Amino acid sequence: MTTRSCLLLLPCLLVVLPVQALDPCRDQAAKDASDQKALSFFGKQGEIFHPAKVLKLHSPTRVKEVASYVKFGEKRYSIFNVVTPDCRAIFRKRTRQGD
Repeated sequence: MTTRSCLLLLPCLLVVLPVQALDPCRDQAAKDASDQKALSFFGKQGEIFHPAKVLKLHSPTRVKEVASYVKFGEKRYSIFNVVTPDCRAIFRKRTRQGD
């Protein structure tokens, strides 16, 4: 790699690195935290029937809104959690699908 190509990569690295530093809780970690919080309401009988989704990222606080989908018996629930930058899930809302 020549000196010129290294200098061309430097601005790219300066842009990418601060964004990664602001988001210590990656999307997959946020989804996992939300799924664990959702399953904690149903005990061992609940199961995830659809992958979790990150619905929104709040810009100033870096808090993510995540939806988890849990099946408990024949009933299906959407559990909405807020996940903080340190990957701590906080329950917000539960809805039952198919009602």
